[in-house]
This record gives sequence, C-alpha cells and structure tokens, in this order.
Amino acid sequence: MTATPRPKIADVAAAAGVSVPTVSKVLNGRAHVSEATRAKVRQALEELDYTKRNVPADQPGLLQLVVNNFDSPWVLEIMAGAEDAAARLGYSIVYTRAEHATAESWRKLRESSANRLAGVVLLAPRRGSRLVTTLRSLNIPAVAVDPEGTEGLTIPSVSPASFSGALAAVGHLLELGHRRIGIITGRGHGSGHSRARYAAYAAALHEAGLPVFQELVRDGDFSIEAGVRHGGDLLDLPEPPTAIFAANDLQALGVMNAATGRGLKIPADLSVVGFDDIAQAALTSPPLTTVRQPLAQLASMAVSMLTEQFDQHRPASPAALELATEMVVRGSTAPPRVG
Repeated sequence: MTATPRPKIADVAAAAGVSVPTVSKVLNGRAHVSEATRAKVRQALEELDYTKRNVPADQPGLLQLVVNNFDSPWVLEIMAGAEDAAARLGYSIVYTRAEHATAESWRKLRESSANRLAGVVLLAPRRGSRLVTTLRSLNIPAVAVDPEGTEGLTIPSVSPASFSGALAAVGHLLELGHRRIGIITGRGHGSGHSRARYAAYAAALHEAGLPVFQELVRDGDFSIEAGVRHGGDLLDLPEPPTAIFAANDLQALGVMNAATGRGLKIPADLSVVGFDDIAQAALTSPPLTTVRQPLAQLASMAVSMLTEQFDQHRPASPAALELATEMVVRGSTAPPRVG
C-alpha cells in the first residue's frame, strides 16, 4: 500500500487561498498577517494535518545578496527590489561584496541561532565563479541574477531577455531610417548578455540587408567613461554613424556626453539608444530611449526562487528563466538628418 504523501506548505497555501510566504509567516509567528487570514491558514493546517514538523524548527530568516560592486545604478535598483521582495516575504536581507563572501562567513551565518542564513542571491556572478561551487558544497540554496552565462551553471538563474531587447532597440533605429548604426558592447569582458546584444545587432542589420561594418563596433566595459571614449571614436570617423546603440545606459550617457562635447545635437545629429532604463535615463536632456529591464521583477523572482527551495528543504536543480524586456522610446532618437 502506497503511503499518503505528507502535505507541503504549498498545499496549505492552496487550501487557504493565500500565498506560500503568508503560510510561512503564520507558522513562524511573524507579523503583517491579518487575524482573518491567520484563521484561514490555521483551519487549512488542521484539515490537512500539517504540523510544525514539516518546517525546520530553526526556520531561517536572513537572505544575503552578493554583489561585485555597489557603484552601478543597475546594482542599486536590483538591491532595492530584493529588499522589498524579502520584506514582503518576512525575511531580512544583508549585502556583501563578492570578495568578502567565503565558506567561513557562510558557515557562521548558517550556525547563527538568530537570523540564520536562508539563502544567497548572487548578482551577476562571473562564469566559473567559486561562489557557486562553494554554495553548492555547503548545501546553501542560491539563485543567480543576470549571470555572465548559464551554460554549466549549477544553480537556478533569472535574467533579462537580452537578445530580443537588443533586437527591438536596433529595429527601432532601422525603422527610423538609420542605416549606419554603431554599437558599443562589452564583449571583451566576457558577458554573455553583451554577446547576445551584439548578436541581435548583427541579426537586425542582416535582416535589413545591411552589412556589419567593424569600424562601427566598439568593446566597452559598461561605464560612462567607456561611452565617452568609444562614442568619441565613432563620432570622429570620416563617415560617423547616424545612430549608436550602447549595451547599457551608462555607456549611452557617455555617448551623449561625447556628442554634446563635439557640438552635436541629439537626436538631430545623432540618435542614441541604451539598455537597462536606470532612473537617470529619464532625466537626461533629451531623455534617453532605452530597453527597460524589469529590475524589480528580476530581484523579486530571485527571492521567490529561493523561498521555493526552502519549502523543498534542498537546493533546486538548475533552471534558467528569462524575463521580457520593453522598448521605451523617449527623446534621444529621431530619423537621420537628410543631406
């Protein structure tokens, strides 16, 4: 005779008509749950014969976000989204730089009786990162946000749809009538997403029957300085581009700076498109046309993927999710000047 499987926290949530995090809050005596909702959850717990033994007595309450730097507006927006998502689920969140994340520090956090480490979110981990290997060896649930690449990655990940987003960006410029389009990527720095954005650039030109002119391609490092330097190089060509697609907003802002320094007007003399839609993109003059990454959603999804692992009481198998991007047309793009 097959034994009846013990109910899971997801079963309780479905029976009560609430979310899994809400059930977790009730089980662990956390705040921000109404008495009516608590009553529904307790009734479902009783009907399903779900007892506290299904949840570890030392239920963890701390999430850690590991970042490579705190200087990028993109990173700061991901951090804000992760903090909001963690708070909604009843968890606290802490931040650390990648160089300070070690097996010893993680062991100490896992052994803590208060605010015990539940799991780790790795922000933009590099290919072959030691952090992934260490987390797996310690059996600590982990999720990667926007990793350099997902091939061989042994933890779940969530990323923006770089190829389709870049395809929309270059397609927008082509629809405006631009035929000489430059690009500033980050391919020399090994980013899978940068390579995807370059591939989309090449594919869009090919579809339009246009060649990829290598003199219009520059490898940046995703900084404003790279946009200024490489944007200036492109604009100083004997036959400069009429539009430039930058692989991120910071480089796009640098391009705009380089153009203004040369007495060019945007978008009359040069159209510029970025990628990310950081807060500053809407504040430039003119506002930057860009591809919006769902930054808050990326962070929220990563936190949710961690809580799913807690319910299973084991690290999840690798799964690579992509979230759709959105083209945001503002004032930095226009048809090319005629004549």
